[in-house]
Amino acid sequence: MENIIGTKISEVLDGMKVEGSDRVLLSVMLHDVVFDNQRAIFDLVQLGHLTPASALLRVLFEAHVRGIWLFACATDKQVQQYKKDSVKSRVKPKNNIPFQEMISDIEKEMPHLNGSLSDFKKNHWKGLNGLTHSGTQQFKYQFNNGEMRRKYSDDYAETLLDFSKRLAIHSLGSLGKIVKSTKIIQCCINLSSEHISQPFNKSIQPTASGGD
Repeated sequence: MENIIGTKISEVLDGMKVEGSDRVLLSVMLHDVVFDNQRAIFDLVQLGHLTPASALLRVLFEAHVRGIWLFACATDKQVQQYKKDSVKSRVKPKNNIPFQEMISDIEKEMPHLNGSLSDFKKNHWKGLNGLTHSGTQQFKYQFNNGEMRRKYSDDYAETLLDFSKRLAIHSLGSLGKIVKSTKIIQCCINLSSEHISQPFNKSIQPTASGGD
């Protein structure tokens, strides 16, 4: 099975030149984290390593949101704070910025999202945290005669791939706008029409299957 999304993204980004401010460079690098994790998730799934693949989902989602926020919403001061890995909240300047504040900033700047990022976080954040931080969702075992066997539902691998490809395609579109590349934006449009037919509404918490 070929990673079509990862391959096409790598091809369209080949030779891309990035010039500009720290805001631009950091945003591009965050979206590149999304692409890198999409490829890693695909490879792990193909090898049957669904547990570590699951742990990368939150990394991918956070990098996507941070890439958008840093370019479109962060103040110049916050951009410089990001370089030191200590971004402060605009609401409570003495505190580090919470992830939800980044999402809220994005949705104020981009009302056409219709709160989709907040809805996604509300529905999946607990599951993402559990998968990344060794929550019980990571422990899907069935014991038979003292032998430990990992079990997942039949469609869970497909859910991991679907999640990662959607975020990678969306990050590609954001990156295309950052570097003002019609070629990259057109690639995003093509990939969206070919591979995203409906909103993501699957559970990203693994469910144990019943067979051996």
